[in-house]
Amino acid sequence: MDGFVKLSKEQYRKFTDWVDINSQELYENKTAYECVWDNEDQQSFYVRLLDESYITLKDIMLDMGRES
Repeated sequence: MDGFVKLSKEQYRKFTDWVDINSQELYENKTAYECVWDNEDQQSFYVRLLDESYITLKDIMLDMGRES
């Protein structure tokens, strides 16, 4: 899936927690994300940001790692 990052259930949970904490900043900068669930293995999620001009998904993943 082009442009998507594969996340495990745990990574996706951490991602949604990060989004909850930072939702105001994401809203103010008009940053949204798209998520697709993998029906085959039912353990993976594919996520991409629709606009990476404010923050990249890589930056979010690094920030999530610092919060752990």
